[in-house]
Amino acid sequence: MYIINSNLDFRGLTYGNNPKMIILHHAEASGCSIQDIHSWHLNNGWSGCGYNYFIKKDGSIYKGRPDNAIGAHCLSYNGVSIGICMEGRFNVEEMGNSQYNS
Repeated sequence: MYIINSNLDFRGLTYGNNPKMIILHHAEASGCSIQDIHSWHLNNGWSGCGYNYFIKKDGSIYKGRPDNAIGAHCLSYNGVSIGICMEGRFNVEEMGNSQYNS
């Protein structure tokens, strides 16, 4: 498995994440990038992309926050989880095989 370094520029991350679970999310966007999510989250006043990983529809995996940085993706679970966001809107579309297999 190859993970693409996104080279995101974060603001003031907090470290000490102690992952005990993985939490999956969908981007609620049919087409987007890790840079889009990073920008959206910065515009919300957060440190940047709240997820640790982002998986595109083609199956490519991008690095978000460092695994030891506390996330911004699931209230009350950010300090004990790894957040993975999938490109797509899975309330109206199905995840493809390439993305699922990643």
